[in-house]
This record gives sequence, structure tokens and C-alpha cells, in this order.
Amino acid sequence: MTRIPIAELLSLPHGPHDPVTGTPPRRPGSVRRTTSIDIRRGDPGRPVEVVARGRDLATLDDGTTDVRDEVEVRGTIDGAGIVTALEADPPVPAVARLVGAPVSRGFRLRVDEVLPDHRAAATVLHLLLDDLPMASMISGYGHSREVPDFKLPPTAAERMADVCAGWAGGATMLDVLERTGFFPIPIGPTAPDLLSAEDPLAWHELPRLEPRSIRRRRRLDVAGGDPLAVDVHFRDSHCDLDELEDVLHEYSLAATVDPATLTVLTSAAVARVLPWPECPEALASAGRIAGEPVAKLRWRVMADFKGTSTCTHLNDVLRSLGSVTALAGAVA
Repeated sequence: MTRIPIAELLSLPHGPHDPVTGTPPRRPGSVRRTTSIDIRRGDPGRPVEVVARGRDLATLDDGTTDVRDEVEVRGTIDGAGIVTALEADPPVPAVARLVGAPVSRGFRLRVDEVLPDHRAAATVLHLLLDDLPMASMISGYGHSREVPDFKLPPTAAERMADVCAGWAGGATMLDVLERTGFFPIPIGPTAPDLLSAEDPLAWHELPRLEPRSIRRRRRLDVAGGDPLAVDVHFRDSHCDLDELEDVLHEYSLAATVDPATLTVLTSAAVARVLPWPECPEALASAGRIAGEPVAKLRWRVMADFKGTSTCTHLNDVLRSLGSVTALAGAVA
């Protein structure tokens, strides 16, 4: 199976192409968690480079700010998907115990085992490491675009069938694959800049995205009150060899959380950019977390949110609400 010609690919029906064009102002009495994971591919067979950053920034009632948590993680992953180097700044010695582990299956469990305190406290470091398996998987988009004779093994398509709304049997992607033998690699809209000239603290340090890279970026704002108001933004993007960045997946989500029990009261998602027209059919799944304690969302979503009524990337958005465990204390 080879790559579908670009003209035919662009003529296929696609999902929403309405990326967010900025970042909302920080509210007094709120805390903002921003994270990014950049994965850059070198030549075939060479390790990929990982640079992950994140920060919790509280905005006090008088408008002043206080950094509550900040970390940078650097590492490499070899061609077999094995973590070959990993270190955090500020240093966390236990992170070294993740070296030698596969970044795919079982990595999140390994993170929980070696960093139990960070898991319990829902730190920035824990979120970045927990996000690494999916960010690594998404980085494969860049590789598939650069290889003219890219092939998807038939067993891979069979394994992924019905895993989510976009991979539903008979939906656009698998239908094209079955009818033409071509695997359609989605191309999204140009990625608008999210940095704010008016507010240089809106995001943590975000250098220019290098060619042959993907970036998984998150923003999670929690504003004090009863209930707590939670505003989430999530974007996966890719920078090609010509330094053009396009959006692969993007969601916004608004939720409310009981400040006493940290239980989700309401949750609604908006699909901003998704590859296929069937993908937004998963939006209703965001409401299913209502009534759940935020501390349990990571494993509740992993265990129960499966099949064509869900979206892998929306699941990642829902799981990230576990960060409220850490952020709620900053607005109490």
C-alpha cells in the first residue's frame, strides 16, 4: 500500500479545520498549566530527539504571578521505540529508571511505578512523561509524509479498525484504503500562532518548531469559584521539511469541577481540527466523565473509553483533567 497522490488526498472529505487563533488572557485568581512535547526525527534509523517542557503559573488576585511548578525533560528514543536517554531539569534521579523501557506499551505504568509521588501530586513532570507514548506515536505522521513509498502493513489496519470514530470500519480512512489500496495521510490547516504579544507569560518558553518535528501542546486553565471553571486547549501539529506547520488534531474543552470533592460536574468538548468527517462523532463522550473524581480520570478513560464512540486524542484531553488535582490548590 503506497501513499495516496496529494491531489486525491486533498479532495477527500475531512473533519473540521477551524484551529484556535490565540490564547485567552489569564484571569486573576486562576492557575494555568501549559505543556509541550517536541519530537524531532533525524535520518531513517537514527534516534528521535525529545524536548518536553511545562509550567504551572498562578495569576493572583492583584495580577501578579507565581510559578508553582516548572520542568524540562530531554531524551532520545531509538528506531525500535526504546527510550535510550532521559533526564529532567530540575533533576529527578528516578527518571533515569525509565531508560531502556519501550515508549509504547507499558510505559505509563512504568512511570507510575518509578514516580509514585509525582503521580499522586499530578505534577507537570508526570503529565509530560504520561503524554510521551502518544506524542511518540503521532511523530510517525512526519515519517510517513517524507517516505514516497510509505506502506502500512495490512495487519496494522486490521488491528486499528474500530479503535475510534476516525478508524471506524466503512468510514473515510479505511474506506479509501480498502477501495484504492492507498493509505491516506491527513494534512491539516496551517497552525496559527498561539503566543501572545500582549502577554509574554501566556505560555512557557516555546522555541521555533524545527523541521521534521511534531509538537503536542496543552493549556489548562483553572479559575477559582464554586464551581471551579476549567478551560482546556489541546493541539498536535507537524512541521515539514519546508518549515510549514500544520495542525493534525485540536480540541477545546470546558468543564466545571466541584471545589470540595474535585468531582467533574459538566464537560463539553469542541472539535477544532480533526482529520476525517467521522471524528467529531466522538464529541459526546466528553460528557461521560461527569460525576467522576478528577484524580481517577486517567485510568477510568483508559479502561472504559474505547471503540467508535470515542477519539484517542479526545481521550487524552479528558485524561489531562487529572491536572486539576494539582491546580485546584492554587486557586483555593
